[in-house]
Amino acid sequence: MAKKTWKLSASFIASFKACPYRCYLKYVLGLVPIEDTDALRMGTNWHRLLEIMGMRPETVCPECSKKQKITSAEILLLNTTPIELASSNCPLCEGTDILPADMMDAVVRQLNQAYETVPLSKTKEEWLAERAILLYSIAGYNWQYIDDLFEVVAEEIQFSIPVRNPKTGRALPNVVLNGKIDKIVKSPNGIYYIDEHKSTSKALDSDSLYWKHLTLDTQTLLYPYAAQQLQLAGDLEDYGIKSSDPLISGVRYDAWHKPQIKPKKLTQAESKKFVEDGEYMGDKFEVAGVGDRHPNGGGILINNERAEIEPGAKEGTFAIRETPDMFGARLLKDIGERPEFYFCRKEIARTESDLKKFEQQIYNIYHTIKFIERNNAWWENESQCEATFRCPYLNVCYNGIDVSNGQVPEGLKLTKWKEKENVS
Repeated sequence: MAKKTWKLSASFIASFKACPYRCYLKYVLGLVPIEDTDALRMGTNWHRLLEIMGMRPETVCPECSKKQKITSAEILLLNTTPIELASSNCPLCEGTDILPADMMDAVVRQLNQAYETVPLSKTKEEWLAERAILLYSIAGYNWQYIDDLFEVVAEEIQFSIPVRNPKTGRALPNVVLNGKIDKIVKSPNGIYYIDEHKSTSKALDSDSLYWKHLTLDTQTLLYPYAAQQLQLAGDLEDYGIKSSDPLISGVRYDAWHKPQIKPKKLTQAESKKFVEDGEYMGDKFEVAGVGDRHPNGGGILINNERAEIEPGAKEGTFAIRETPDMFGARLLKDIGERPEFYFCRKEIARTESDLKKFEQQIYNIYHTIKFIERNNAWWENESQCEATFRCPYLNVCYNGIDVSNGQVPEGLKLTKWKEKENVS
């Protein structure tokens, strides 16, 4: 039987550091939660919106161009056109194969698709508020960085590099470091950086522990380490980055502070004024009555969205709860007034000493993993069960569920790679 090849990634290593048993459940057994956490879902969607906004308007849709080409005979058999077959449901190009002139149109369609179905764990109001947070935050982000002078020179660079013995430089067998660098950018003075986007609920001010924590961050060590290996091997020359150029050693860390505010109820005075003039947070809204056309009776529509209203104690008084668009207008106004609260970019430099220390750390971690695997000694770290986020494997540990026999506990599922492995 062939020996197992360990594929270590930044998320694998971070998971192992936090709790070896969590790492075992996810990366060895392939067990993952059926439903994404709020933080993971919003982070994934934020990255997707940044990816869309980075596309060149009115060019060929990159999503549809990747799809497999079919023969003319197959097109005739299906009684369709290549465009219809390839991209009829594409939120980016709407079946035209060409991106829109304004990429915000594609952003809106992407969000409409992603938030079309309300999950059982969310109310409709919560779901639409999350969509609004993403939509108005990306609008604010574009405004904040419209004059960005950094040039994107490479995107989606996948790597699989060896783990080396720090003393001899020899590549170890049966283990690799895997990952994908989203972007490499070039500064106006010709310096190359890895571009890393993150979302966080933590403060972004200069004194925040969020930035101090990054001195130990696995991903911002692994990616420069990997980039240097690729650069020295000549694997980045297609992007104009030569092995003789100064080695890539910095990360431009682009952080978004996820808004913590939620839709609120207007005062009765604010509600009365809003119904009269349709103005809120500097935006104009279309306000129309429903039923008997009185807010205290049939209700009102705001931009064709039925608003939640609460009757007051006195006849004819009422309070309106913000619709998603009203909430978004308030959020965008706040972003405009204090953008530094929501967005921050910092350059993180990694020295040769940092990367040598990281190489030693990876070597040590791999040998620790081998020892644990050989002795079936994956231990739990109880301090991580309900740390910043509630661990998705809490039920397994608290209830002592045996997963060694292939059992998939309630609330979890197998990853696709594990399903294929089991079938084969």
